[in-house]
Amino acid sequence: MTADRIFLARHLPSFCLAVFIAAATVGAFTGGIWASLGIGGALVMFAATWRVDDRPPMPDRNFLSLALSLLTVTAALNLRSSQPEASWTMWGQLVTIFLPLSLLTGIDLQKRAASAQLMPVLPIAAALGVLALGLELVLQGPILKLIRGPGAGLYQYDRGFSYLVVLAFPVMALIWNSKRRWSVVFLIALLFLPASYTASRAAKLALVLALLTSGAAFMLPVLTRRALMALPFAAALWPFAAQKLFLAHHDWVGRLPPSWQNRVEIWDYLSYRILERPFFGWGLNASRSLPFTEPHGALYHYVLGAEPHPHNAAIQLWVELGLPGLAFGIVFALLTLSRAGRLGSVLGPFALGAWVAAYCLAMISYNLWSDSLWAMFALTGFAFALQQKPAIFAAQNYG
Repeated sequence: MTADRIFLARHLPSFCLAVFIAAATVGAFTGGIWASLGIGGALVMFAATWRVDDRPPMPDRNFLSLALSLLTVTAALNLRSSQPEASWTMWGQLVTIFLPLSLLTGIDLQKRAASAQLMPVLPIAAALGVLALGLELVLQGPILKLIRGPGAGLYQYDRGFSYLVVLAFPVMALIWNSKRRWSVVFLIALLFLPASYTASRAAKLALVLALLTSGAAFMLPVLTRRALMALPFAAALWPFAAQKLFLAHHDWVGRLPPSWQNRVEIWDYLSYRILERPFFGWGLNASRSLPFTEPHGALYHYVLGAEPHPHNAAIQLWVELGLPGLAFGIVFALLTLSRAGRLGSVLGPFALGAWVAAYCLAMISYNLWSDSLWAMFALTGFAFALQQKPAIFAAQNYG
């Protein structure tokens, strides 16, 4: 092996570790950096593995096929989009998101990137990131105001903390495998510090439901996994459930927090747009420009214009890509759930918890086409995959 290959083989695990440390620390404060870490990190590790092995490391066939299928279908649907320019622009962005991130699913790349250092170092980094963010929120954002000005709102930390909630579950699995299981309780307690002060109800809900899911999966793994399989199908019914909720229980909706009232109003008008084009949708990224006044615009208090995104992955897929988009979402959710459930009796419960946390964020919070969101999905799955490699488990009794 040549000198450069020896160098890359020796330092690739350290680079991988640096990506996760950056996500767990800097990424707690700024969610946008996750896209650079995930996409950029994937490309670097792919190129390094290619050079070391003298052949390109192939991604997992199922995930790559799913990504290519989605890109092909969305390209075809763009031909009938109501906003073709916006659809093609977003399609180009999705190419630069899905294809690089799919590289992280390759077994050869995972073997080269696996590091025994991940186990002792990443939990410490995650704990420090959570603690630092918690103190920043408790103190009302002195660092944020120093950088962004006195008017900066703490909501700017919502995305970073939300992503950190999901990544915390493979970190918990690392700690559990180290036999220092009391540290899992310590990390969970730390997570509730920023959770108590964040304005993101989505992050709070994701954390609580994910912890409950992991606990249930330890006790009833098969039943928990089967129950979760119903969620992607239930999500397909949500736009019409939200429509009925708005009509039949309008007074009750009015007692929700403003951010949730806003979501229900968005889901209400988009449910009608789905019914207008149920089969092929309005076009990729077209939901931001769809009319909102019909039929209930006069009743809305918070939706005063077309919203930038639906705050719900199932609705976004259906309204933009029709039934093909909805089918993609269901297949992707079931595929990742299946992979999580096959990780065994130790990793599996934490993986199911991470799946639920990610599902919550996708269903009630962020734009589905956000590059940082997909990077968080990919890095979380990558963190679990690395723990199956011998280099990781060789360090179980570190220290």
